[in-house]
Amino acid sequence: MKFDDCPPRAMALGLALTVLAGCAGSATLTGDDATTLAKMAISATSLPRSPTNAYADDASAAALGRLLFFDEKMSADGTIACASCHDPAQGFSDPRPVSLGVDGRAGTRHSMPATAVPLHPFLFWDGRADSPWSQPLKAIEGPHEMDFSRVEVTRFVAARYAAAYEGVFGALPDVGALPARAEPGMPAWDGMSAARQDQVNRVFSNVGKAIEAYERNLLCADTRFDRFVRGEIALTDAESSGAADFVQSGCTRCHTGPSFSDGKFHDLGIGDGSDPGRAGGIPQLLADPFNGAGPYSDDAAAGAARLASVARETRTQGAFRTASLRGAGQRARFGHLGDRTSLEQFIHEVYDRGRKGNGPDRGDDAAGGLDPLLDGVDPRNVDDIVTFLHTLDCPAPPAALLAP
Repeated sequence: MKFDDCPPRAMALGLALTVLAGCAGSATLTGDDATTLAKMAISATSLPRSPTNAYADDASAAALGRLLFFDEKMSADGTIACASCHDPAQGFSDPRPVSLGVDGRAGTRHSMPATAVPLHPFLFWDGRADSPWSQPLKAIEGPHEMDFSRVEVTRFVAARYAAAYEGVFGALPDVGALPARAEPGMPAWDGMSAARQDQVNRVFSNVGKAIEAYERNLLCADTRFDRFVRGEIALTDAESSGAADFVQSGCTRCHTGPSFSDGKFHDLGIGDGSDPGRAGGIPQLLADPFNGAGPYSDDAAAGAARLASVARETRTQGAFRTASLRGAGQRARFGHLGDRTSLEQFIHEVYDRGRKGNGPDRGDDAAGGLDPLLDGVDPRNVDDIVTFLHTLDCPAPPAALLAP
């Protein structure tokens, strides 16, 4: 039975959701379930402001960000771009367990997808970035990723994208006196004046802001789920059963909101406990000059307000950010290690562990421990839940968002 087989009075909140016990067939969604799901659709109001990036909604900045996102020359060996680890053909994700950077260097965690990035308050598995513009900066300079110093980025932009950059951000500094390669921790950087360092940092941060402007178009919106919530289509029996089980089994404790993620950090008992997760990300975030409260933020007060919540976080040891479920059915790898290759297997493994109360011992509540939100979460029909999650498959991106 499909939902549109039910009488019209079975429609609730304007959604194509069955709430009548008389509609026989697959699992029934209650009115409360309907309300929960309605809040998880992407609408015109879903995209939050980006107060620390004044260029986030600038079309010219997004056009520059698109060029930068796909340009492999913005790396130490000229072979790695943002798109190398966030492949549009793979739902802006990476089918490998861990991504390979310059010279084939392997990372330590699975790359998170670039879709729905603007919907998250913190980025990376450990949340060490608090904005979509500061996140790519760490990948660009990361030795296992693009390994391109901020001075090299400034020289690169001046040589390759000067007109596009200056049309958005204003004049570039004179790069003639800059060293060939320099970033904090290098003698060449220490030898630069504070004013020169600030100029380079400004260009570097603006590169991140342009990339964020581009990524704000990658929301994975207008999925079958979103169309369903708008009442435009009906779900199949298996999809509707999976939707009911998804809500009623407790999955929405963590997978909620338009991104199907609470944006918070949870210990699921994955790995051997050697990766500190959020506990390691917090000090990096607070020390980062490119965080939202720093000198390169366009609204330091708003950035500081977001960072204030960090001090209130608990159970951070071994905790990792809840991944968005938008596009999850199109991915090849799951979890921060990327070592799970089946969505069904991942759900069974994680929630069986939570239901049974086992998993690695992370210590007491202050240090970590298997997240209590897993207690009682019991997906009854995983196959149907996965079928439902496929309603969140991302539509093919338009050509205007792909490689120039």
